[in-house]
Amino acid sequence: MRFYRNAKGGTNTVELGPSLFIILIVILIPSINFMQIGLGYACGWYANFQAVRQAACAGRDPGGGSGLATAAANGAVQAWDATGLGKFLRAPMPVNIVNADYPPDTDGDGHNDFCQVTTTVTMTPMFPILWWGGGPIVFQYSAVRPLEETGLK
Repeated sequence: MRFYRNAKGGTNTVELGPSLFIILIVILIPSINFMQIGLGYACGWYANFQAVRQAACAGRDPGGGSGLATAAANGAVQAWDATGLGKFLRAPMPVNIVNADYPPDTDGDGHNDFCQVTTTVTMTPMFPILWWGGGPIVFQYSAVRPLEETGLK
């Protein structure tokens, strides 16, 4: 009689519920969140890269301020928002240019040769996970790049 029950089967069906729970809750949902956070980090880095590149191409302000760099960096972020990556991550990721400025002059020639852009990206994970509170995650990027063609007038 014992052999007859084991041969008939049905014991695997009992294990299906707990195994699906473990796969979904413990493995699949955190994996999706980590992939989304990684993609969000990479997209934020790319937005900062585009902003510092545009700020470096904008050149210096005649008055010595950072208005051209800030305008160029904000324009680059708006252009990034219009691309596929920006549209894909637009709702959970506001991108803000915190600072687009010229660091202090280091070679003593009277003008700055570099521009620096600091960008803050805030993203919210798709599924709230208890061990980090489920709140928004803030990434802050900063990059320095030499100004393009500083010697031409």
